Amino acid sequence: MLSRCLSRTSCAVCLFFLFGSIIVADGQVTAPEVDRLIQLGRAEADKGDFAKALGYFNRAMGYLKQASPRHPLNEVVRKEIRIAKGRSLVARYQNRSGLKVFKSDEPLPLSEETEDILVTQRFGTVLARQIWQPKEVKEAGEFIGIGRRLTVLPEAGVELYFGDESKYSLRCVDAASFAIPESRLFDLHSGSFVISSNGNDNSATIKSPLSSVKVSCEKPFALMIGITTNGGLKIIVLFGECTLEQEKLSTSILSPGELVFALPEGFSRKMSVELSTLMVTSKLMTAFDVPPVYHKKLRQQAMIQALRTRKRYKAVVGDAKNTKDFEIKVLKPEQP
Repeated sequence: MLSRCLSRTSCAVCLFFLFGSIIVADGQVTAPEVDRLIQLGRAEADKGDFAKALGYFNRAMGYLKQASPRHPLNEVVRKEIRIAKGRSLVARYQNRSGLKVFKSDEPLPLSEETEDILVTQRFGTVLARQIWQPKEVKEAGEFIGIGRRLTVLPEAGVELYFGDESKYSLRCVDAASFAIPESRLFDLHSGSFVISSNGNDNSATIKSPLSSVKVSCEKPFALMIGITTNGGLKIIVLFGECTLEQEKLSTSILSPGELVFALPEGFSRKMSVELSTLMVTSKLMTAFDVPPVYHKKLRQQAMIQALRTRKRYKAVVGDAKNTKDFEIKVLKPEQP
């Protein structure tokens, strides 16, 4: 009896060293090595190297021959082999037809770019990359697809219109960088922006390197947004009333002419800015040939604000390093 047990133990030990991490005992298999081979095979298949992928899958099947035929990993590996062979056949057909096979980690051809976002205005150098082959946005009337990352060089600007039901538009100027991973998600990396919508029941998410804010506005709105040096957001409501939420942190409701910093530690206290000053000092308003569609509404809000304000200070709010300290530049009055 003892010799029989030793024999079975020796067999299990031999299998362990022979097949890496796979252990067979009483029909049970623990196979991290098989899982590793499956992941390697999938990665190679995604790159378009189906021969190497099938090599990994066949090695995984070799390990599983020592286990029970009913083991669940058997069907997983067989399925991966079938998929890889099918994709390999399609790739060979495309090659015989003279079609180029694009690997998943290569940019797609420009001819396949979707027409999700319309370029309504641009000046200077604006570059688009990711998903599709890189290109320069050269004129109004072009389209770019959801998923693009745009870089706006100094002394340049672009205005975009989203042709879906959201009716969103975006402006940015001067050394800006941003991505649009999906509809209603604005991933802003650097620069200055205005995001607006003519629709109702608006909701969107605005991200910066270190902050994320969900914006909800029942009626049309426009927000002026800047990226701070610490990766947060400076947000000013130009018109409309918006609710800003930072998950697990705080909520702030802003009216026209109010400013707040959205930083990693939460929202700052609200401040008031003079909308008429913004209209004449911000390149987001003045640098484009055609004024924004909300220009009339912004002028109305500036007039209403001026009538309500008895004592006004000509000042521009700059950067922020935390929720309490801000840079404020007081503008000198023009000499007669």
